[in-house]
Amino acid sequence: MTQHRSAKLTIAHINDTHSHFEPSTIALQIPLSTSELPMSVYASCGGFARVSSAVREVKKQAHLQQREFLFVHAGDCFQGTLFFSLYKGKANAALLNAIGIDAMALGNHELDMGNQVVADFMDLVNFPLLAGNWDLSQEHLNKQNPLAPKSNVLAYDNKNECAKYLVKDVDGEPVAIFGLAIENMAGIANPDPDTQFLNVTLVARQTVKAIRQAGINKIILLSHLGYERDLELASQVDGIGAIIGGHTHTMQGDFSNIGFSTSDEYAVQVNGTSVVQAGCNALALGQLEIDFNADGTVEKVGGKNQLLLGRQFTVDASRSEHLDDSTHEMVKSYLLDQENVRFCIKDPHIENLLNRDYRPAVRELQTQKVADLTESLRHIRVPDQKGPSQIAPLVVDSFVWSSRQRGHAVDFGIHNAGGVRASLHAGPITAADISGRLLPFAIGLMVYEVSGKQLRSALEGAINNAIDNGVEGTGSGSFPYTSRLKYTYRCCAPQGQRIEVLKLYKNGNWEDIQDDTVYLSVSSGYTATGKEGYDALVNNNVDPIPLNITMADAFEEYARHRGTFGAFEEVMINYIPCHCEQEDVA
Repeated sequence: MTQHRSAKLTIAHINDTHSHFEPSTIALQIPLSTSELPMSVYASCGGFARVSSAVREVKKQAHLQQREFLFVHAGDCFQGTLFFSLYKGKANAALLNAIGIDAMALGNHELDMGNQVVADFMDLVNFPLLAGNWDLSQEHLNKQNPLAPKSNVLAYDNKNECAKYLVKDVDGEPVAIFGLAIENMAGIANPDPDTQFLNVTLVARQTVKAIRQAGINKIILLSHLGYERDLELASQVDGIGAIIGGHTHTMQGDFSNIGFSTSDEYAVQVNGTSVVQAGCNALALGQLEIDFNADGTVEKVGGKNQLLLGRQFTVDASRSEHLDDSTHEMVKSYLLDQENVRFCIKDPHIENLLNRDYRPAVRELQTQKVADLTESLRHIRVPDQKGPSQIAPLVVDSFVWSSRQRGHAVDFGIHNAGGVRASLHAGPITAADISGRLLPFAIGLMVYEVSGKQLRSALEGAINNAIDNGVEGTGSGSFPYTSRLKYTYRCCAPQGQRIEVLKLYKNGNWEDIQDDTVYLSVSSGYTATGKEGYDALVNNNVDPIPLNITMADAFEEYARHRGTFGAFEEVMINYIPCHCEQEDVA
């Protein structure tokens, strides 16, 4: 019989970093006194150089307290900034190696461009990828770079019907760590069709059972399922000491002391399992301190999320107007007393790596003017009282223009609202604004055939999905914006009849879309392959044609061509929400 011992482990964790290697500017509210309103100041926060410094400090402290240490990433390191637009997984591999990641969960954005980008990434990293419900057993091994043979990809173990896992030695006592990814990966990302994602709860139960049968009773799950799903899983599966999660960008803890929101306390306890998550964009470091009893139950748990701050504060977001000396000292003194912030110097090794290999090309794009906007352009996913997005229709129009420039006589374009990530201010816009903020997802465009009937069904399906109208949707990001296509959606109409007006702009006029006519459309590869309610676009007889140009590239070409522009005068979307008090305005 195995003689188990107690084990003390400190786990530093980050998630959803999305290529935010550089610090971000955040606004803090500093209370001056009980009788005055808080003072707004701006601080430099996060970035990989600060993460690296903080991790080294936490690791040192853990070892001084005779605790073993682990540093993990709970998925979604891809996408998000110019560093990814320019370098794809190469920069992430180099920076994650440099900050000392011990293991990473597979996030959905890792699979935005299919399996090969993940495979190439795994060839460059020196840590394992935990994706225990990813079944690679049917993967075609004649691919350019298959994942199944890679020893650092801990996917589903078909022979033993459980997740592959790694074992951490904690002062002679083994602790098992396995990972789980979103089971509906095919619905929100682009995994290759020869690889499948299995049921999360079933795999978790089987894996806990297999680990215990192997003589290990201390178990950690690294998850990219989302906070609510982590809480649910903890209630469904016994025997997991902690779930370290990502996907929903949840920042546990009370940050009202600096003007931020308050969410659940750090390390929520469910069924003997501690559930944690640490925000997003490399702004914070989670620090879980977990003490296991000899029998594998958790004796004690503690820890916190901390924002990683620099030591300079300003009165403006551009960080050019500094505080006077006395106010600066007051702000710094206040923050030094707060448990949920940590002042961090930047690790010079990380800074040198960025300066040598990656920043020069990024800086060049950041100063490269593309066009001028005559007005600020608002973005919102689902139209509200102020109307629909102003920037999204221009983004879709750029898809149509770029397609036609390449010889494809497309009739219209469609784009999901979640693929557009920012509003834009009036004035000059740069290449960095486009590929770093507006369209940071490096996903290519596709041209495809679609009948009028399919189109009508896809638009309704995407909106139903966005607003949970008769279906359990995946989020508001599926809401469709269009170019050369006008529609009315009435929420309260019977399912299948909610698109009441559907017109195509052709030869200077608006004409009705005909159900039996086949049209040529352009969308991102994400939408064109039927994600998040757009499944009606999928044509089983004719495959979509990739244009080998990303969304950001298309918009940059279009913006350079136009030079100066603002919002379209005509609104393409008449969205009548579910209270049904609004009449048609189109």
